[in-house]
Amino acid sequence: MAAIVDEQGTDEFSIDELAARVGLPTRTIREYQTMGLVPPPEKRGRVGVYRTAHLHRLQLIGRLQERGYSLAGIRDLLASWRDGDELTDVLGLSPDELVHLDEPGTPATLDQLVRLLPALVPQRLDCLLAVGLIDECGPDRYCVPSPSLLQLTVDALAAGYPPRQVLTLLTAVHDAATLVASTAAKLLAYPPASLDDAQLARLATRGRGLLAHGTGRLAIYTLGQQLDRRPGTSRRAAKRSR
Repeated sequence: MAAIVDEQGTDEFSIDELAARVGLPTRTIREYQTMGLVPPPEKRGRVGVYRTAHLHRLQLIGRLQERGYSLAGIRDLLASWRDGDELTDVLGLSPDELVHLDEPGTPATLDQLVRLLPALVPQRLDCLLAVGLIDECGPDRYCVPSPSLLQLTVDALAAGYPPRQVLTLLTAVHDAATLVASTAAKLLAYPPASLDDAQLARLATRGRGLLAHGTGRLAIYTLGQQLDRRPGTSRRAAKRSR
């Protein structure tokens, strides 16, 4: 049966049609709904109606799994963007776009950056360029290599942290990312003689996702340990960081 098209031109699918589109059993889609990875369908009587948004979410889950993410890790990523309304409104991004491993270098104008970061832009624009939060991509045009890091910056400033402390964190992230990327690049540049080109390509493709997710999880775990050791630190905050 072909997908239904409503008056707005939005595709609608039964669960069987959706499963066929993404190549998954219907029980897997239902399991994803139970886990909170996929929103429930609209109900029309006793029939569940799925839309293009459900299709895109399932495709996103598949891409993240290919890059080494576990279902629990994907759920954490999706949850972390559930409240990122300000960034999505200003830059026109959807939550699904913000969890891509290959974040697309979202374009932003100076006016948009001023709206998002009034405590830093324009007076500390050079600092944001230096720490890699933004990059120049044309006259009066900027790109955001990692929207997730931009959202963290917005959240930290909104919570009341002074710009100096936020920039210190961004510098640490930039320096650590540069070191990890440089080390990984050297590893791939000088592979073992027994590794052919196809094997190296597979390692690089899968390894990028594992490296990104692994370093993030390790940072969160280490943060929890450090909060536990600090006198006076809220136990609740330490637990939430894990």
